[in-house]
Amino acid sequence: MFPAAARSRLLPMSLPFRYFGAAALFPLPAWLLVLYFPPEFARFSGGLGPLFAALHLMTLGVLAMAAIGATLQLLPVATRQPVRSVGAAKLAWWLYVPGVAVLAAGAARYAPQVMGPGAGLVVAALGIYAVLLGRNLRGAKGMKVVASYGWAALACLAALAVTGLALVARYEHGLALDYPAFRSAHFVLAAYGFIGLMAFGLSNFLLPMLALAPAPKPGIAYAVLGTAIAALLLAVLGERVAACTIGFVAAATHVASLERSLARRLRKPLGPGFLLVRVSWACLLASLALAALFPDRALLFGVLLVPGWLLSFLLGVLQRILPFLASVHASSAARGTPLISALTPPRLLLWHALLHVSALALLLAAAATGSAALARAAGAIGLCAAACFAAFFFFVVFKVRHHGIQSPHQPAPA
Repeated sequence: MFPAAARSRLLPMSLPFRYFGAAALFPLPAWLLVLYFPPEFARFSGGLGPLFAALHLMTLGVLAMAAIGATLQLLPVATRQPVRSVGAAKLAWWLYVPGVAVLAAGAARYAPQVMGPGAGLVVAALGIYAVLLGRNLRGAKGMKVVASYGWAALACLAALAVTGLALVARYEHGLALDYPAFRSAHFVLAAYGFIGLMAFGLSNFLLPMLALAPAPKPGIAYAVLGTAIAALLLAVLGERVAACTIGFVAAATHVASLERSLARRLRKPLGPGFLLVRVSWACLLASLALAALFPDRALLFGVLLVPGWLLSFLLGVLQRILPFLASVHASSAARGTPLISALTPPRLLLWHALLHVSALALLLAAAATGSAALARAAGAIGLCAAACFAAFFFFVVFKVRHHGIQSPHQPAPA
């Protein structure tokens, strides 16, 4: 449980949970697009369309959405600095959610003139978030390692916003630019840069905290950060093999340091959430190896990277962090503290993990073989997994809202 000083820096529960709630719902239309347009998936090589929309529903609507909510909630605890403006954080959500929806709808309909306003809303929201994040990191008083990863992720966020707007301008106005280079840089800065570095940084204190384990040594975390930044720069410059090799070293070192930490944990059963985390680490390493050795397998690489590494990691962590944060927020002298176990439906989470891994396996098989039938099956199972996760989110919210409220048929305690 957070100490009293850390609890004082927590936001109102409604703020981070609105980001988490949106992140729990956006997978549903993403998997629906895979389900209803499997031939599009099998031949996807970039460009607008349903699969472009599904990709951005995942990256912007799920991954970045949850990253914003998590950093607004958890970084103030790590840096010992409160969020400067709750109103600004709320405004960012009101801009970001419709922006993602409009951008995805425009992409699905091959309508760049619709994507433009959506992209504008998304960039405005990310700008507000970037200011909040920068002000929080600037006054960081604790966990310098996490703050360093935050600064690196913030720089990647600025660069990916610029490249993203340039790509939208190309679609809408025919802006002359090196499209393959900009598209590659945008993807790398988003996945390995902003979201990936945030995942690495928060893992250094979040995973050990959830497992009651010691944190990795700061020297290793700083070495991973420096190596990862070098790999990102090489990737943006088009040095693929060198970038993948150095990135693989950074990723393998990161995973090994966290596995050593988890091996010394006090909480022995880790649950299905950590199964997803380990699946995500395997996909991360596989994505870098594939990109280095088989650069022509772009679709398979994208599946390993986005639903494989990033989405699996996010869902695994949220399985554990949502009940934990809800318990902290719901704690009061009058109503007591709800048990984390009471906010965790084990069977539902197990089903979610199994369905997600099954959908991922089918999606990888579809990407490897070009099979539309496998893609359709992956979309159907992925949709079921997303529904389970959405049900889990609303279960946690319902339990928290009704914590400590007596049933009319239940006698009051003596």
